[in-house]
Amino acid sequence: MAPTTNKSKPPARDFAKRPRAKVGKRAPAKVNATDTSFKTATVAVRSQGQSLDKGRQQQGKDATLSSAKRMELFSSRGNTLATLQMSLRHHAAPVRASGLKGIRDAVQSLSLLDAAIGVAILEANLPSLLPHLCRCWLDEDDDVRALALNLYGDILKCLSSSLESVDLKCLAPFVPFLCAYASSALNSLDRSIRIDGSSIVAMLASAVQSPSFSQLMSSSSSKMSAMSRELSHHVDSLLPSMERLLTSVSLGRRASSSGRSAESQKSNTAAGQKRGRSGKNASSVQTKAVSKRESRESSTAQSILLSLAFLLRTSLISNDDMSGMNHTIRDKTQRDLSPSLYVSGECSFLKGGSAQSNSLLLIRGTEGSRAADKTRICSIRDLPAIQDEVTNNSINALVEDIPTDDLSSRPKEKDAESMEKVQQMTSLLETLRGKFVEIAHLGKKTDANGLVSSSNDLETMDVLVQIIRLSHSRFQLYYQSISKHYPRTETDASNSNKKREKGGKKSTKDLQNVQECLVAHQTSVDRVLQLLLENFPVKSFGETTNPERYEFSNACICSALAELGGGAMFDDGKKRTSPWVNTVFSYVLPRLTCDQDSYESKPEDDSYSESISTNMLLKVVMKLLLPIGNNSDDNTKSYLLNNIVKRQEILEAFAKAFFPQVYCQLAPHHVIYASSSTVELERKMRNVANTAAGRTACILVTKLVAQSADSLFNDSTETEYATLLLQMISVLPTYVVAWEGKYPTETGLALASILSVVRQWEASGNVSEESRTPVTLALEELCLGLRYSLEALYIPIEDSPAVKQPRKKRKKANLKQTCILERLPEQAQKLAIGLAGLLQSPTEVTAKELSQICSKAFISHIATTNGDQEYEAVSLDMANYIREVVHLSRRTMPMPTYLSFLLDGSGIDLTTGISLMQKQSPDNVFLYDSAIDQLSRFLTTSCDKASQKVLPMLRPIIEKWLLAPTKIKENEGASNETMRLLVQGRSAISILSAFTWDDVLSHNCVDDDFISSTILDDKLDQLLLNSILSLCEVSGSFWSKGSHFDDTEAQQLYLAKLMGPVAVLLRYRKGMLKQFLETVSKRVAAQGMSESVVEIYMKAILMILKSKDPILMTSIIQRSDDLQKVLLSVAKSIETIVSGGPLAHLGGKLQHHVNTICSSNQ
Repeated sequence: MAPTTNKSKPPARDFAKRPRAKVGKRAPAKVNATDTSFKTATVAVRSQGQSLDKGRQQQGKDATLSSAKRMELFSSRGNTLATLQMSLRHHAAPVRASGLKGIRDAVQSLSLLDAAIGVAILEANLPSLLPHLCRCWLDEDDDVRALALNLYGDILKCLSSSLESVDLKCLAPFVPFLCAYASSALNSLDRSIRIDGSSIVAMLASAVQSPSFSQLMSSSSSKMSAMSRELSHHVDSLLPSMERLLTSVSLGRRASSSGRSAESQKSNTAAGQKRGRSGKNASSVQTKAVSKRESRESSTAQSILLSLAFLLRTSLISNDDMSGMNHTIRDKTQRDLSPSLYVSGECSFLKGGSAQSNSLLLIRGTEGSRAADKTRICSIRDLPAIQDEVTNNSINALVEDIPTDDLSSRPKEKDAESMEKVQQMTSLLETLRGKFVEIAHLGKKTDANGLVSSSNDLETMDVLVQIIRLSHSRFQLYYQSISKHYPRTETDASNSNKKREKGGKKSTKDLQNVQECLVAHQTSVDRVLQLLLENFPVKSFGETTNPERYEFSNACICSALAELGGGAMFDDGKKRTSPWVNTVFSYVLPRLTCDQDSYESKPEDDSYSESISTNMLLKVVMKLLLPIGNNSDDNTKSYLLNNIVKRQEILEAFAKAFFPQVYCQLAPHHVIYASSSTVELERKMRNVANTAAGRTACILVTKLVAQSADSLFNDSTETEYATLLLQMISVLPTYVVAWEGKYPTETGLALASILSVVRQWEASGNVSEESRTPVTLALEELCLGLRYSLEALYIPIEDSPAVKQPRKKRKKANLKQTCILERLPEQAQKLAIGLAGLLQSPTEVTAKELSQICSKAFISHIATTNGDQEYEAVSLDMANYIREVVHLSRRTMPMPTYLSFLLDGSGIDLTTGISLMQKQSPDNVFLYDSAIDQLSRFLTTSCDKASQKVLPMLRPIIEKWLLAPTKIKENEGASNETMRLLVQGRSAISILSAFTWDDVLSHNCVDDDFISSTILDDKLDQLLLNSILSLCEVSGSFWSKGSHFDDTEAQQLYLAKLMGPVAVLLRYRKGMLKQFLETVSKRVAAQGMSESVVEIYMKAILMILKSKDPILMTSIIQRSDDLQKVLLSVAKSIETIVSGGPLAHLGGKLQHHVNTICSSNQ
């Protein structure tokens, strides 16, 4: 084995050899190299709860914070509005966007608070917020502008959340400022800013965060806010920019993905199959890019069109509001619907007069009447405008054009301004026509007139058609002002080829310019009409799953054709049929088959629902059926549809769809009413009535009545037309009941139309058989049926047969239930009550429900006076008017029904449990004095010798009420029952006193020793006496409670009211005064009688002895020795009892006064 050797290592070198660098390898670190690498870690900590709570508390969540802090906006991170607004001026777009996000967060967080508090905070910060926001509308960054638009939408949403600020009045002062920035955006050099400017205009005009086509077509969208009304003054400054923006957008570059290009797509597909794989990929990418770009262009064009439509609609609604100054009826001081309620005298029904006259039937027969010097209501145009509770605007569909000033003195500068506006509308109309051509080119023409279009293009087409309609309506407003200065003969279309004269006078030049503008606009209108007619109707490429969508578009075009073609700017007086009339007639007639079931399944707010389409078609029908212009006074009326056979045909289809025959069991001839039950049909008609189409149908009927009521019964009127019109009127009550007071304007017009026809009916029946015609028979049947169909107006809605089947009679009336009459404005209430009076012979249901309405009015007034719960009821004046009308109809109704109406309508016998004594005041006994006074007046004037005919019929209720005060001791704990019993006792005493006084006046024996025989027997006399004494005793018990009667004057006033009716009974009823004095003496002598009761007895006797008005009591005492003896005995007995006590002075005073009366006779 070889030996091992230990070889020593070589010594280390002082300087090692540097290794050679090689490719792909890192050089080793030096020996003395220091490691400078380090590691970091982050800890994500969420917002601290303390700071988060602080930010939320600053928002006003804590009610203990001061109002100054609650009026400041904070974001969820605690940043104030001032801090966030500083970042909006930063040069970096992300910083500006971050600031807008913070402000949005602050505005959106207001929704966590109460709506009123959130709106108050936002309103306080608007002056600081809006200027910074508007500057961001012009920002060069797209994201910043988008955030600014969304922020403004959040502001609108927050302000609209509260009912108090839903009108957006707080934004109205900022509208000029906002419009200035919107106009700047529309005129920007950047196309994207201009497009965003149109979105700004849409939000300003619609006052909503996201305007849509459904809102544009919605009937509720016509309720314009205060901000939109202010915007209407700036429409002219925004329209040119909007038109230029619309011109810059193309509607025809979109690739249609529908069946329009199916053939071309097939060929392209076949050719594409021959391409290679790389070609297919490139084509796919290119197609997606083009599709995306065209989709963006489509959305942009749709947004611009909607903005323009909302802007034009705003200007029209504002002009409608302002037209209330020019479209008036008559001065309010010159018309009066009702007779005076405060002047005595009989009322009478107004007979005769024009058939169109629908004056309110009731006029005062006395010369001193308040209504005697008023102008008679001669037609529907004379009715006062009905206030709409929602919009607070005076609306009347049938008004006259009455200029407010002399327009001939208008300066020429105004004409030049109007001329410029007409030119602007003409230019806009031509632009819209070009855009419609672009949309039409996306479709396919049919062999005949019509257009086959894709459903994707329909909404754009609909918006275009709506803008055309709005633009033409705006022109009509301008034309009205121009036509008053320049006659029609000077604006004839035949002068369209004339060229403008370069020389001449200024006035001639102005006239020539205006004439050219009008001719140019009429030429544009004719071209648009021809274009719409060529593309009507619009059809689908094949079977479609949404046919209602195409029906809606065709209805829009029909409306546009009727509005553009229905005008008569250059009417030469010749009757001619426009080329569009027959086309529209052929389209509309088969579509007037109203399917009531469709209105139950589809909501009305659906923009493309059948109800909306039918509503638009009904407006077209209105154009075809009504005469052109306001020529109702002319015997020769001109119509767009000149063929009278076609007019009757379309009227029959309209009546069958919306006003079919309904059943009435009392219809004698079944001329206009159905002969069998139509319960299901009536239920469907109520559903139709609540749609926009139903309301439009009602307005059409009212206009037909207004323009033909004066000739309805003439020989020249066709029997079929008159009978059909009466049939439609018979269905109007169904519409009015279905509305339940939600549409007061339409309700008032419907009632006025019914009234204008019914007033021509001879209710007396004194019509000879020879003079009876089918029309008069139909009118008689109409009036008989209306007596029962109008009952639902007065029945509480919960109990109405229209809601459910009638139930058993309630023991107590529910004051919280309301009827339709109570929900209507007062003018509509007067129309309904006047109609009931004109029809006469009110049914038992009508009389009963009217009495409940009157009773509720009195009780509501008393409850409001005492600070108790308020009820929705008619006013006291209206309740008095109802009683006046029924009083005039008393001879046509059974006497028991009439008496029940009077008694129940007073509210005295209504056991509602309402508190009549909130402060334990005895004066509450007199709260019903006005009702008692009217009740007594109507009872005594109900017939001749009322005390002999009426009083025996009232005896049961009189006895019941006389017993009421004697039962007070049984109800000592219930103050409301005590006051009710006192009121009933006072009512019975007052009624008997009224009959007694009426008997005295009828015999003219005021100062004689006349003894009335009104009271029937001694039993009723005793009940009367006990009731009088009980009233005195209960009143005396009130004197000892509280400090109400500490004042002597208050005591005297109370006794004067209490003993007024009693004095008449004691004076003219045989033996009543003697019996009263003897009974008082016995009760005072009885033990246990309180001093307050004794005091009121003594003062009552003094009050009776001193009475002079209306009768003098001392005369009957001085002429009767027996009465003098009784009086002296009673006075001496009372003085002896109270001597030595606190009432001794009053007893001596009574004795002295009695001695004076008796000694003066000796």
